Amino acid sequence: MGDTDRFNVYVNMVNARIRELVQIYINDRKRSGDGMLFIDFTNKEKMDVFYNPIHDLENECANPKFPDDLLNYMKDREVPSSIIFFNIFDSEGNFILEVDLDKHK
Repeated sequence: MGDTDRFNVYVNMVNARIRELVQIYINDRKRSGDGMLFIDFTNKEKMDVFYNPIHDLENECANPKFPDDLLNYMKDREVPSSIIFFNIFDSEGNFILEVDLDKHK
């Protein structure tokens, strides 16, 4: 299966649960600040989801666990605050999906 086909399968699975995933993102962003929702398809039998904030609020510093390439991607984008970012990944690679909250209210 090519990258595009794999990505389309994952996006379809994400879209089937988009409301739930958006709620997870919003709740975690309120609690932890700006960040990205990571959707892990490494285990083909399930979809794991976790939120990774850009900043470590507890230690008042940058989050060392937030990947630099994704941080640069988010910083280089000029998007409205209604745009949120999902990092969809498996053992072969990752894709970034941008979701507009204004379209998922």
